Amino acid sequence: NIRDEDPNQSLDFFSFKKIIAAQNCLLYGSSMLLFEIGKKFSFYLFPYGKNFEEIIQEINSAIMTDWKVEIVDNTQNEINIQVYNCIFCSEIGIPCDLFTGFLVHSLEKSLSSDYTVMHYGDILDSNDPNHNTFALRLKIEKKY
Repeated sequence: NIRDEDPNQSLDFFSFKKIIAAQNCLLYGSSMLLFEIGKKFSFYLFPYGKNFEEIIQEINSAIMTDWKVEIVDNTQNEINIQVYNCIFCSEIGIPCDLFTGFLVHSLEKSLSSDYTVMHYGDILDSNDPNHNTFALRLKIEKKY
């Protein structure tokens, strides 16, 4: 029962999947809203104070499954990420918009308020069984 007190302040993966799956049912077809929820998820999971590389390392180790999030290339203005076996896609069956929002906001909150993050990547078909492995390009831009 997820209502029981947990001394480790953690949530088991089964309960986590149930919460995300219920959210997806309520928001079916709302990719922009899922993206925004992913941004909020980033804030609640990792409040301010961690850099982007630390967040990537922790998300890989915190969720124990066969997935991997890897920074492929990191320049001053752009970070290329490869996600292998995304658990949100393969385990939970939701579009990658939620996790994309998580990554965008995780990077954005590690920057000064003068910058924003734009994301680029292929449009993924969530009905394709191979869409759970994808590349994402995060471009850091100065706000005007």
